[in-house]
Amino acid sequence: MKLVGKGSAASGLRWLLGAANVFVTIGLVLVAIVAFVSLVSPEYWAGFRDGFNAGTDTVTVDIEGRWGVLMALPGLGFLWLIINRLRAILAAVNVGDAFEYPNVQRLRVVGWGLIGLQLTSYIETIGRPFIEGGARADLDLNGDMWIAILVVFILAEVFRQGAQMRDDAQMTV
Repeated sequence: MKLVGKGSAASGLRWLLGAANVFVTIGLVLVAIVAFVSLVSPEYWAGFRDGFNAGTDTVTVDIEGRWGVLMALPGLGFLWLIINRLRAILAAVNVGDAFEYPNVQRLRVVGWGLIGLQLTSYIETIGRPFIEGGARADLDLNGDMWIAILVVFILAEVFRQGAQMRDDAQMTV
């Protein structure tokens, strides 16, 4: 199997990211609709939360449910941003232009999106005990993820230097 071009590994990965993009977009739209309707129409939210109630305190379910929906919105938004930037990078790779300046910017956006996902997770973890009424927060700093984020920013710098070297080589010819 070839690595670039039509029918390549990069092309297949881009197709998988496209499928993931569809599901993330649908999820983002649905969560946004539920969040909007829950804030605008409390009657609808009451019916929605009663489906999940299962004998617990309605007020607690209401607050917890809204907190989950509100934290899902930025998380899905960051995920959508990351997937779309990765798809654009793979599209450039498929045509043989991996080391170009737009890919540098795309990789940096992916890095910032990963940071946004981590911060959203931290906010959700820290805020959950306040919502649940005194439960202890179990914050995991997830060092592996922070190393992966650092690698993405390093790759962006490598791509920048590669783009600069490519431009220098083209001017030499």
